[in-house]
Amino acid sequence: MKRYLYGAVAALLALTACSGERPAAGRAETSAEASAEDGTDGQAAPSPYTPRALRAVLLTSAEIPSGFEVYASTAAQPSSPPADVWEKVRPATCAVLRNPDAEAKRRTVTATARLHRPSDELDLHGLSLAGFTEPDAKARMTALRGALGTCGAIEFENVHGKGPKQARFRAETAPGLGDEALRYSLGSPAFHQRFTVVRVGGVITYVRSDTMFGPGLTDTQRADLTPAPETKLVRAQVAKVERTLR
Repeated sequence: MKRYLYGAVAALLALTACSGERPAAGRAETSAEASAEDGTDGQAAPSPYTPRALRAVLLTSAEIPSGFEVYASTAAQPSSPPADVWEKVRPATCAVLRNPDAEAKRRTVTATARLHRPSDELDLHGLSLAGFTEPDAKARMTALRGALGTCGAIEFENVHGKGPKQARFRAETAPGLGDEALRYSLGSPAFHQRFTVVRVGGVITYVRSDTMFGPGLTDTQRADLTPAPETKLVRAQVAKVERTLR
């Protein structure tokens, strides 16, 4: 009940999670410009994975150990510009951290599942698998880790939003999973997002949580509404990747 009372604006999540489609006027952005923002070379080698193969590795509702259910899943070839997100981030070098799972859709084959808890419709999570060559997957992790070491406060603006928003990145303790892993959050008085990123060979698993806060909350109330890292969920998804694709 507390989450419902304090999180009633969760329907506005798209404004801060950048789910708006990029407009046609912005489609002239080159891969070189995009790579300048995220610290990579802009072009990934062809993926050794197919959308169907990655989708088969996503956890099903029966396999998720944390009380979640899968209510939607998709898989696709890379799209440029991405089909579901576009925004400007300042400093531009921090853009790689803002929506790493959505950025992967521009570069390579991906599969994504959206999750919810039947007991709490406002607890939103997502699973994404991105299939790179192993050198490209390592480069993605290096870019994320490098940005996390330098990025703190950012300003971002969605093309469908109502002006810029401010938030701050914070590094968190990474799980000891896969070949390498990292975890970080992005928070403000209005929302909290957590990203856990784990590489197994050329496959990167992204697990994200999105929480919106209503107005006028205290720090204690926001902390109460912020979910803990879903360690069992992450561990189960990485284990399935290792069993299936290693």
